[in-house]
Amino acid sequence: MARTSRPHATELRDLLVRAAIGLTGGIAAWAVARWTPAGEDLKVLRGVLALASATLPVVLLGAYGALRWRTLSLWVLAAGGVVLLGGLGRTAWEEGAGRIVPPVPEGSVLFLTCLILAMGHVLVRAREGAGRGNPWPRHFTIAWTDGFRVALSAALAGALVGLLGLAGGLFEVIGLKQVGQFLFRPIVLWPATWLAFALGVHFTATRADLAEGARALGLGLLAWLLPLMTLLILAFLGSLPFTGLEPLWGTQFAAAVLMAACVGLIILSNAAVQDATNIAKIPRVLRMAARLAGLLMVPLIVIAAVGVFLRIGQHGLTPDRVRALACIVTLAVFAGGHALAALSRRSWLEAFGKANLTGVLAALVASLFTLSPVGDPDRLSVLDQVRRLNTGKVTVDRFDYGQLRFDTGEPGRAALRELASRPGDSPRDAEIRRRASEALATKSRNDLRLAPPVVTPIGGAPIPADFLTSPATVNCTPGADCMALSLDITGDGSAEVLLKSGITVLAWIREDSGWRLLGELSAPCLVDDRRFRAGEVRVTPPQIPVQDVEVGGMRLRFVPEIAGCPPSGGGG
Repeated sequence: MARTSRPHATELRDLLVRAAIGLTGGIAAWAVARWTPAGEDLKVLRGVLALASATLPVVLLGAYGALRWRTLSLWVLAAGGVVLLGGLGRTAWEEGAGRIVPPVPEGSVLFLTCLILAMGHVLVRAREGAGRGNPWPRHFTIAWTDGFRVALSAALAGALVGLLGLAGGLFEVIGLKQVGQFLFRPIVLWPATWLAFALGVHFTATRADLAEGARALGLGLLAWLLPLMTLLILAFLGSLPFTGLEPLWGTQFAAAVLMAACVGLIILSNAAVQDATNIAKIPRVLRMAARLAGLLMVPLIVIAAVGVFLRIGQHGLTPDRVRALACIVTLAVFAGGHALAALSRRSWLEAFGKANLTGVLAALVASLFTLSPVGDPDRLSVLDQVRRLNTGKVTVDRFDYGQLRFDTGEPGRAALRELASRPGDSPRDAEIRRRASEALATKSRNDLRLAPPVVTPIGGAPIPADFLTSPATVNCTPGADCMALSLDITGDGSAEVLLKSGITVLAWIREDSGWRLLGELSAPCLVDDRRFRAGEVRVTPPQIPVQDVEVGGMRLRFVPEIAGCPPSGGGG
């Protein structure tokens, strides 16, 4: 993105070009949102166009004025190829799958496409006119400056939307509601929002000091969070020998938290070290924190990898686990590079820059692989799950046919069709064919009861058989880690069932018509899986015995505010 001052005519031309790009992007987004195609091929095309209208205007705005025309043309063509790859390969269309999917790409596809385009933009811009020497300072400056420019431009677009809402409210209070409705019509709102974003890009290009000042302020503030975060991570890792890893695995989201912590260390380290050109400008405490952060990344990513591989070994690949593996590989490259840089005595800053650049390239490769048909998480997940079924790692009655039917797109349904026509005369083959055929014919996951629920009974009391076949356990598939406990919480002499899945504890009560959801048991902090599994659960009187209130026949139920977590020793 251009930073040099230009003659008035050139600046006016750039303003008009960027405004035209913004208006075109807004009109394209409106047209795609308005279009309702009938055929499958046209629906996929709409998904591609939706992805293009959300990303390509930003690519054009970022490249215009910053790249030579030849480089700009090649980069726009490459960006279009990335959009086409993401849109064609992973556009989510689930015709007849029992759930409504909007005519836009999956969130993961949109995120990966934006990530690839952002990294590509930085790499292309940094290469344009680059000389010899350490390439990292140029990459760093472009990435963070343009990142803040995008943020400022998005803030301007958001402010415009707020202004239109305020104007609509003003007209509504005097009885002119039609004005507000007109301002928020998609044909007005979409082009206006994109135009505001484009103008923000232009103004931050002509006033480079705005973006550079925002970058300096933002990085300066973020940098001083690094010492605090390194101390907290160090305390966390120091606590693990005393707590063990079992509490981490019990949360079912430990790997995501650990990877997020690693990303946080990378961002804050870069905020502290910045372009890595002058060590004298970096305060000593920040230098020490950045080196320590580089070492702390390694155990974080190792523990995260162990957690993901444990889940894969137990339950096989899922699309989310494939994406987690891609993240782990990328973060492992970052962590290894930062650790080596931290151990380097003479050339820490140069090694720090190389570690970041290598990590960015690894992230680009991993993102392209995940977005491509070869690394499609749905496809890889289906291949692994079918392999586990064929090799006997999972039995026929425990195999999750619903995952193939509803969670893995067309690769999953294609695998089900192959299983439904599976050759073989053994009872096992016949049972697989039957269950796969039933899954293909099912329109809703709630109607799919091909595998018995996987529920662990807690406390010694048996779980009623009709509860296990009720809709209460429909999501208790292999890997869901459901635990159930029979306990009389109403005091009527009959036991209800407490079902814990993940962080949620639901209470179910038996009625003449079957099992009904009584409510959710909540607390201000996570329920200890180990204590629940050990049966350390008892009924206790409510802290605040408050009756319901009725207003005009409507019953209002009191929901108490819980101020803090219960003591670790249990109780009340």
